[in-house]
Amino acid sequence: SCSAGNSGPGPYTAVNIAPWILTVGASTIDREFPADVVLGDGSIYGGVSVYAGEPLGDTQLPLVYAGDCGSRYCYEGRLDSSKVKGKIVICDRGGGNARMAKGTAVKLAGGGGMILANLADSGEELIADSHLIPATNVGQTAGDKIKSYLRSEPSPTATIVFRGTVIGS
Repeated sequence: SCSAGNSGPGPYTAVNIAPWILTVGASTIDREFPADVVLGDGSIYGGVSVYAGEPLGDTQLPLVYAGDCGSRYCYEGRLDSSKVKGKIVICDRGGGNARMAKGTAVKLAGGGGMILANLADSGEELIADSHLIPATNVGQTAGDKIKSYLRSEPSPTATIVFRGTVIGS
């Protein structure tokens, strides 16, 4: 076997002319797993998720910040279920627990969904995780705007719209 090299990115640029050699090369596919946050005021913020369970659809659920419910990082056993039950919970990314563990904590507390909001250390990096509840990961900018909406509305609501796998632009 031999390496295909580092040429590219056009078609047929990773080649080897020897017919008896296996040519090996890395590739990528232009795909995303969009899962958008739609707020009660109609604002839409892009996120990503590979959640495959029952979608929320157009159902707007009450929105709460995990920091107001016992644990901004959504540690298991620290969320007040009386404040979380049936609601979409905004959890801050970081804090030492895994991203998917945050969704588990929200589910165990009775939450209906989760928005995982990046902080400055993660910035706009988005990672599509497989969650147990309807959940999405949004960048810091979107997370800050969603939290601002939460603080400015007397009865904030949101839903998460999953758009499946999108290939290409």
